[in-house]
Amino acid sequence: MTPGNVALVEAAVDAYNRRDVPGLCDLMTDQVDLQPPVSWLTGHAYRGHRGIAEWLRDLDESFSRAQITPLELTDLGDRVLALTRFDVEGNESGVSFPSELGLVLGIDGGRISRWIGFMSHAEARARATGERTIQ
Repeated sequence: MTPGNVALVEAAVDAYNRRDVPGLCDLMTDQVDLQPPVSWLTGHAYRGHRGIAEWLRDLDESFSRAQITPLELTDLGDRVLALTRFDVEGNESGVSFPSELGLVLGIDGGRISRWIGFMSHAEARARATGERTIQ
């Protein structure tokens, strides 16, 4: 039985927080497209199961702690809008930095096919629903 989309995303966030690469691979398609917010700055996205391991390794090199806390998860059929809090602590500085993190997660065949991160809930909501953002 395939879990519901919201339960799938909850399981993926839990696996992310534990840095469970095999667990994430089980929950994501072989060709998953991972675009965390830093991708918008670097132009580098992560692809496939190999990309999952690279993404988590890059996170651990940059942060001593990086945790996602779901605040609101909305099933939109073929995608889930996840409004979350993202808590990070720098490896070098030790400075903690909590921020908004909005995720739009594409769902295909009961697995996550796309994980796109935004530094604001409004941006994620607009992307997920097709609404325009006011700037």
